[in-house]
Amino acid sequence: MIAVCIVTYNQEQYIAQAIDSVLAQKCDEPVRIYIGDDTSTDGTQTICERYAKLNERIFYIRREKNMGLVNNTLDLYRHIMEDGCEFIAMLDGDDYWIKEDKLQLQLDYLRSHPQVGFVHTAAYDDIDGQLVDADSADKPTGDIRLQYNRGGASHTNSTVVFRTSLLHNGDLQELKKQHFLVLDYPLYGIFSQHTEFSYLYIYTAAWRKHNSVSHPKALSTLLRYQFHYVRAWHWLDKKYSGHFHFHWYRAFLWYLWQFFYFLFAYIKKK
Repeated sequence: MIAVCIVTYNQEQYIAQAIDSVLAQKCDEPVRIYIGDDTSTDGTQTICERYAKLNERIFYIRREKNMGLVNNTLDLYRHIMEDGCEFIAMLDGDDYWIKEDKLQLQLDYLRSHPQVGFVHTAAYDDIDGQLVDADSADKPTGDIRLQYNRGGASHTNSTVVFRTSLLHNGDLQELKKQHFLVLDYPLYGIFSQHTEFSYLYIYTAAWRKHNSVSHPKALSTLLRYQFHYVRAWHWLDKKYSGHFHFHWYRAFLWYLWQFFYFLFAYIKKK
């Protein structure tokens, strides 16, 4: 079974399209949708509950209190592992898939390449409803243990499919204790040390470029998230004996470049 992991918070404008894009999938493997609603205060809950009532494949959890992106995702992983799903596909609640055979393509690849545990694809940027070709064919594949530094695998999270068994290589409680702001970079960094990665240059998803966790607009928020990446980079490097090539001067220069890049973009928009 393939578990589709969707975390959402106040995404009433987008969540229905995300769910519909999963329900439209044509796949020979059973698909179950796991939705973690982090105590949304808009109409997200109503929409998700309606879908869950109409389709038994949807497992919807309404959080009693706001858990944050990382804890929300980790708890969904716990349910997915308990249910014995073999694969996990990621989809952010404000993104959507554009190919009906998206899951089938990635599942076929994983079945035919047992050494690969993680496969991602190209994605369009959705800017105010317009799909912009902003991806690249040049992304690391294969054994990337020594390549997954700050740049990671340059993945778009909503295109990722991985083997659930990879979650056993990392201590999820340890990740939780780090209080990272987002999960994909440190978690997939752990994966990179235990499996080969593959990238399919096929456009399967659309990533919305609007004010969100994955694409914040406020300069202070942007810089806070960049600091998170530096901290996660350092944590991974210590955990795996320097495989992530972390150096404080490199981190400082990278963060400084990010600061001026985002500051210029912020001023330009003003």
